[in-house]
Amino acid sequence: MEPGLLKSADWPLLIDLYFYLGGIAGGAFVIATIANLLDSQRYRDVVRVGYYLAFLTILPGPIFLIVDLGMPSRALHMFLVSKPDPTIGMSAILVGPFHFKFFSPMNVGAWGLNGFALLAFLGALAVFLEDTKRSDLSGLKRWAGIIGSLFGLFVAAYPGVLLGATARPLFVSAHWLGALYLAVSGATGAAAIALILSLLGGQAREALSRLMRVTAFALIIALVALALFLVSVSGAGSVRVSQALALLLSGPYSLTFWLGAVVIGLVAPLVLQFGGAIKKATPGLVALVSVLVLVGGFLMKYVIFSAGQVVLS
Repeated sequence: MEPGLLKSADWPLLIDLYFYLGGIAGGAFVIATIANLLDSQRYRDVVRVGYYLAFLTILPGPIFLIVDLGMPSRALHMFLVSKPDPTIGMSAILVGPFHFKFFSPMNVGAWGLNGFALLAFLGALAVFLEDTKRSDLSGLKRWAGIIGSLFGLFVAAYPGVLLGATARPLFVSAHWLGALYLAVSGATGAAAIALILSLLGGQAREALSRLMRVTAFALIIALVALALFLVSVSGAGSVRVSQALALLLSGPYSLTFWLGAVVIGLVAPLVLQFGGAIKKATPGLVALVSVLVLVGGFLMKYVIFSAGQVVLS
């Protein structure tokens, strides 16, 4: 077996969808928080849409995990036990029935997901109460955004780090997967906000232009991280790793990877953006770029996730 921290699981498509939606949620939340800190009135629509979107897209995460595990009690056991035991795990912190294990990716992930979901709810609640003129919770929105952004960055990058800790050949040397997932999450989060604003209409062109700049920057980082991921995996020197990489680059997943993830998800949006989407920021062009980024972002995570799950003989 190739060296790895975790025995690899056979995760279904549902988990890949959770990774994708969690990435949009984390990216949208961080962008909304930055917009709120820069100028809450000037970028009010970006803040509103970003916080609402983050909360709605993170909601399915815990549900998907429970469905994958088969029963709610298994999900609860990720972070609490009915009979605490000092030997529950390496360097575990125990607080009553709750436990936090720094060396358990699943335990850390469960805490990160639930912490982010709570803060995303508080951010969306603050926006809702402001929209309905019931209360001014700008302080709550600010601090929930700042703290929640740390969780949002974690949720966005965590799936790549988790995959890199498994024993599948494609992932054992995938040191840049966390950075790739984070960049794709930032791009899809910005694209999702921009798509909604472009469809709603009435949004200042300046905000759409700035969202396109954020998307372009994240896509460039994603391209660099993807190249580094491929280089680090190809340099592993293992036959099984080479076979796994071939599945992605020239095997049954190659069309989805090159045409879907790379061309549709990275190259085409960047060409359109530097060809006028950033400067003109017309709703139609912004919507087109946003759809390409969202489709490509899903395909990027899907194809790497799926190719890595193939059992090699």
